[in-house]
Amino acid sequence: MRKIKNLFLLSSSLFLNNIVDAQINSEVELFAPQTISNNKVFGLTISPDGNTAYFVNSFGGRKKLHIMQSEKVNGNWQAPKPAFFSDLKFREIDPIVSPDGNSILYNSRKSLQKNMTDNKDLDIWMVKRNKSKWGKPFPLNEINSVENETYATMVNNGNIYFGLRSDKKGYGGNDIYVSRLVNGRYQKPENLGYPINTKSDEGNSYIAGDESYMIFSSDGNTSSFGQADLYISFNQKEQWSIPISLGAEINSAQNDFCPTVFNDDTLIFARSQKVADDLVENIYSTKINISFLKALAALQPTTIFDKTFPDGDAYGISFSPDGKYAYTTRSTADRSVCEIYRLEIASNGRFINSQRMNIWQITPNVSNPVISHDGTFALLRISETGKNPDLFISKKDEQENWQKPVLLPENINTEIDQYYPELTSENHLYYSSKGDVFYAEYKNGQWQNPVAVSELNTKDFSESNVAVSRNGKYLVFLSNRTGAYGTYDLFLSKKTENGWSNPVNLGSKINTNAMEYQPRFSLDNKTLYFTRSVFTEGKRQGKDEVLKVEIGEVLDSF
Repeated sequence: MRKIKNLFLLSSSLFLNNIVDAQINSEVELFAPQTISNNKVFGLTISPDGNTAYFVNSFGGRKKLHIMQSEKVNGNWQAPKPAFFSDLKFREIDPIVSPDGNSILYNSRKSLQKNMTDNKDLDIWMVKRNKSKWGKPFPLNEINSVENETYATMVNNGNIYFGLRSDKKGYGGNDIYVSRLVNGRYQKPENLGYPINTKSDEGNSYIAGDESYMIFSSDGNTSSFGQADLYISFNQKEQWSIPISLGAEINSAQNDFCPTVFNDDTLIFARSQKVADDLVENIYSTKINISFLKALAALQPTTIFDKTFPDGDAYGISFSPDGKYAYTTRSTADRSVCEIYRLEIASNGRFINSQRMNIWQITPNVSNPVISHDGTFALLRISETGKNPDLFISKKDEQENWQKPVLLPENINTEIDQYYPELTSENHLYYSSKGDVFYAEYKNGQWQNPVAVSELNTKDFSESNVAVSRNGKYLVFLSNRTGAYGTYDLFLSKKTENGWSNPVNLGSKINTNAMEYQPRFSLDNKTLYFTRSVFTEGKRQGKDEVLKVEIGEVLDSF
């Protein structure tokens, strides 16, 4: 996808954005290279004590499937051998150890009837341990049917979640079901329904022992990085939340599937891809920040200008450092006319007494105001008819009155577009130009030559609309990088010793099937403001909507 300039003028296809990079400054690693991960394995589970692993030997395909086990001795995984419960005469997959370590669920084509072949449908089997002795495997006939049941996970209370593909019921493809354990008997399986199941394939569900969250695989989301991707959903008052993709750090162009979580913070999963006539598949592990993902899933944005500007023609927001005023832009649907308004912030937080900033309106198109942290000047994006936008500065006189804007120096403004300025407490400048983010240090009363922010920019996608928290620790920006639903998402980054961290998408509660952009932090860094709009062929459809969301818990767990 090419770079695009003047982002707020874009046409956009609509999307339900569920993308989140689940881990920060963490690497995905091959699990036990050679010993276990040998290009022909998937579906690994580990006993609670961390000493036994069970997984599937695929032999590079699906014609032969054996469950294997490996023991950890002195910190090293040993050469695998067939699992003690596995029947090598049948194809068997998806071992999952229960939270207490006393049961193992798996799927088998085995039958208790005589002379059965390996072509039977997959059923859920279980093997249980009483004290130190394992019993014989048995099928869960209360759950099994003539269809294929796959990837069964048991939680603390004994409930079993599993995948089922059926032509007679469900939402379309493979769906996720639960069979509840009541008075020692498993009940009729229940389809988890929307938003977990869709007309595409959902399955491979790992459920936390307390049923607080699930991680599963889905291949039907237009946010896909390739084939099947991994998503997380949280149990919110007995309702599963809209799934959030685990993002670019975990999901890939391959099939990403068979997730389990070990020790509450380590995600184990498989990747598979077809190479010639074989499947090349391995097992991977990485750290996962469940608290951060849970905070994202709990976000609840609310609109702020519904009464102030009921016509829905306002977008973007900025604040005076004393907290008395807010500034926003009102525009025509095609953005050909943009005017900045100042609003008073009442004691109850309402925005009142809007006033057009006539002194700033030197052309019909003035927007993107940002006020310096000391309140002495403002930066604006201003364009003349037929010309690209530039950045201007307006200073206050001795009577605290805003003055007519003047053009910033040529080292900032070039022949291409400049827009959406942002200032730090030291007056360092971030801004956008031709689909990239730039930074200009403020030194000796002037901005130095800008440099591209390499941690944020990508080669083939657009990055812009930077907002920096007042304490300088966090940054939110816009990008259409891989994993979006065809338009633009808001991403979060954190300041580190080496610059800005790997950006993380802010997820489905902020990014939706419209376009979210123009982020701005509140003065106390606890609230994120942003705009939501729908554009078709460069024209706004319906209303602009400026929203706020309490983001403190997200930042604290980031």
